[in-house]
Amino acid sequence: MNKDPLHNLKNEIEREVFKNTDPVSQKRAIMTKIRSEKQKKSSPKSIFINLGVSICIIMILSILSSSFLFKDNLVKENDKEESRDQFTFIPNDNADEQIKDEKAIIRKSAKPVDRVNENEGQEEGIEKSEEGPSVKNEQENKPEKVDVPPLNPFDLSIILSHPDEFKREAKNGTFIGTSFTIGDSVDEIQELYKDTYEDINIMKGHKDYDRINNYLLHFLQDEKKLLQIRSNISPVYKLDQVIETLGEPYYFYNVMEGVYTADFHYGEYIVEMQLDGLNKLKPNTAGEIQTIDRGSYITSVALLKNKGGADYLSKDIQYLGEEEVVDFRKEWFNEARDYIVQNTVSHAVIQHSQQDPLEFNIVVPQETPEDEMRAIANQFLKRLTEVSNEAIEEGTIWNDYTYVIHIENSIDGYYDTGLSNSKSTHEGGYPDINWTGDLSSIE
Repeated sequence: MNKDPLHNLKNEIEREVFKNTDPVSQKRAIMTKIRSEKQKKSSPKSIFINLGVSICIIMILSILSSSFLFKDNLVKENDKEESRDQFTFIPNDNADEQIKDEKAIIRKSAKPVDRVNENEGQEEGIEKSEEGPSVKNEQENKPEKVDVPPLNPFDLSIILSHPDEFKREAKNGTFIGTSFTIGDSVDEIQELYKDTYEDINIMKGHKDYDRINNYLLHFLQDEKKLLQIRSNISPVYKLDQVIETLGEPYYFYNVMEGVYTADFHYGEYIVEMQLDGLNKLKPNTAGEIQTIDRGSYITSVALLKNKGGADYLSKDIQYLGEEEVVDFRKEWFNEARDYIVQNTVSHAVIQHSQQDPLEFNIVVPQETPEDEMRAIANQFLKRLTEVSNEAIEEGTIWNDYTYVIHIENSIDGYYDTGLSNSKSTHEGGYPDINWTGDLSSIE
């Protein structure tokens, strides 16, 4: 075995560095020098010389190993600054030219790779630039998705369970549970809800409505702006429940539509609830309300803008069951009866009931014409009203009573019946007569 510890390392370095060339002069010179140095053992200086030679050999080998790079490292090295070349040992014999040639070959072999990478990057950029506009155009051409606000069927429980939210929305002119706001464009609403919009002009009173689900929309035709929102509902909830939640409303009688309403004012807007119950008007008035039934059912809810304040509305009413009922007096009937017997062809007037409804029979001769029969019935009711009003400090008996009146032929039992009309008042101060039989043809 060779005693030189660097022998194997030197052989490997020599094989890598000089595998393609044979730098004879340098190799032999170095090996000869090493052998000669080994033989000088007798001299004391030989130790230091050997040590120096070893260090020199190590330095030379390290310099040589750093100067001869592998092909992959050479490619990278050429991209760096050449400032390190001044520290590189380059042999002066034929190996110098061989190394330069190898560097040139490696350099040439590296350039196509760089060009390919550059071309690939350019091609990718071109592909991205080509794909970009098409994708962008597709996105631009794609129609925007419009979110349609949900529109659940209206239920009065929404108001009763969320009174604060209801009041806040009403002050802004918005119908609770919807996106409908007074002043909205009809065109925008029709476009938004085109799948459920019904332009059928539902007539209700003197207004016409369009419909979306169970919502009726009334528009100002000239400006095409939303003027009123209404929803008809099942008669489930009563006025008393609404009063407990929202407080006392104003009351109004719509003469055009013949309905009573409970109206709540919120800023510039009114929430109108139609009532169906035992509600009454004051006699001899143009729609002035006297009695409201708290048990009235709510049949519709509407939102509209307040046009005239609360001047035409009233809170000066009595609730049914809370007002003082006038006791009907027998002397009122007696005086009215005597007047008819003395001043008409009727020879008898009979009272069957003093409770509501008051019930009377007027007996006339067989030959009495129908128009005269009607006139006698009206004279009796007028006289009864005048007599009772003299005894009542305020109001009239017809605030508390209705009537049924019969016309009877004294010979063959000819018979017809008239009922009090709660919606219209005769000029004599009593409710008009609605005839149910032949006398309905009398003009």
